[in-house]
Amino acid sequence: MMRHTFAAFGALTLVLAGPVFAQDPAPPSEPSLARPLPIEVKKLIPHRDSMTVLVNNQPMGTSVWGLQKLENGFVVSESTNIGTVMSQVTTIDLTKSGEVQRVKQTGMVRDIEGGINVSYSNGRVTGDVQAVTSTGPSHFTVDTTVPPGIVDDNALQALLPALPWAKGAGWNFWMYSAGTNSVTEMVLYVIAEETAMVPAGAFDAYRVRLSGGATVVEFLILKRAPHTVLKIEVSGAPLKYELVSGGGL
Repeated sequence: MMRHTFAAFGALTLVLAGPVFAQDPAPPSEPSLARPLPIEVKKLIPHRDSMTVLVNNQPMGTSVWGLQKLENGFVVSESTNIGTVMSQVTTIDLTKSGEVQRVKQTGMVRDIEGGINVSYSNGRVTGDVQAVTSTGPSHFTVDTTVPPGIVDDNALQALLPALPWAKGAGWNFWMYSAGTNSVTEMVLYVIAEETAMVPAGAFDAYRVRLSGGATVVEFLILKRAPHTVLKIEVSGAPLKYELVSGGGL
């Protein structure tokens, strides 16, 4: 996620630019503006969204997201396939307040298997990672301190509809990536308002930019409730995701 050109948030945290070494992230050198994202749990509505994946504006695959409400929280599911390039399945357990408890991901990138299995508890994230890097697979364990309100990179897309979107909205927050065992301060903010043209139709949307990582990602998010993610664009990559159906529209 954000370290590759095959998929956007929640689709393939397995592909990295180089070898990975398990280590605790270094503390920030300057005071941070990061705060827990203001998640409004009532906006976490059960749904199933289907998106088409475009490479050079040509349909090359699909990405399906779903959210289920349980007695003790929520379960997010994701399944992405992009031709012969990659396939991936992710399951994310959330608490009743929308915090990540566990992320389990399996996938394959150009015939190389990868996977993530991590749990969050008491200010730490622990588990195992089989990362797919530019030099081949890399397996390591993680046992890392994370700040309060941490967001797993795989969970971000599922949490976007639960934020209080408005003109000028924006937040700094901490995000953890198991693929690199790193904590990064990210910035998520509205940069424009426009009409989103996607296979599901035409909708008034906020253009939202996510920066702070190796790649800038922009989302088009439905202005009205349920603030569905309509489109995803990855800076510097010929890659887009567009909503086909679902999203509570």
